[in-house]
Amino acid sequence: MSYTQVRRRMVGEAPWSIEEIRKLAGHFHEPLIPIMAALADVPGIPATLPFAGAALPCTIWPVGEPLAGRIGPMVAMHDETTDQWTVASASEVADSPSYELARLLFERSPPRRVAVLDDDSDSAQSIVDFLGAKGMDAQPFNCAGDLLAAMESEPFEGFVVDWLLGDTTAKDLLSKIRARVPSGPVVILTGQIATGIASEEELAMVGASYRALLYEKPTRPLTIFNALQVGFTPEAPAA
Repeated sequence: MSYTQVRRRMVGEAPWSIEEIRKLAGHFHEPLIPIMAALADVPGIPATLPFAGAALPCTIWPVGEPLAGRIGPMVAMHDETTDQWTVASASEVADSPSYELARLLFERSPPRRVAVLDDDSDSAQSIVDFLGAKGMDAQPFNCAGDLLAAMESEPFEGFVVDWLLGDTTAKDLLSKIRARVPSGPVVILTGQIATGIASEEELAMVGASYRALLYEKPTRPLTIFNALQVGFTPEAPAA
């Protein structure tokens, strides 16, 4: 789209098409449903839908007043203390006041975006392929400069980094990653501890400084995937 086309849409002189909104959401890796919901006559309310042990984000349109004994299938519950909304089946909350739902929208959360850096392109690609098969959006890189350049325009939530990159280590890169992405999983891989080329003491210090996990090569791809998954899971609040 040209600058003029974008400007006319931003100031309301021309309408957005559904396809344009879809492409915009895809470019910025944003869920489409909340964007579309915001365009409704009455904006929806963010809520969660517990399912199979997970809390799925959704958007709801509750109507009326809260009443007990509603007939389902789904109703909305509002916690006034936290101002949080939850969707449940009417049979589960029969004795609690709940709201009727005029509309309920939810979609799968966008896949986690992971950068995989290894100067061995085959090694990086094999990890990317495995993570992709597990539902992550992984992208391979062969040098630190390319990864840092990509981070200027593409958000990454997790990182898998080979410790030795040519004649240097990834220490400076990890510092720059943490400066831009303070939280999120970082996995360091190395196969040179036994040879003495990589210093175990230095790796331990770097891991502690940048909250990174260290694994020796050859590392099973499932181990890397599990480490990333654990890093993506928010810690439970202290009792």
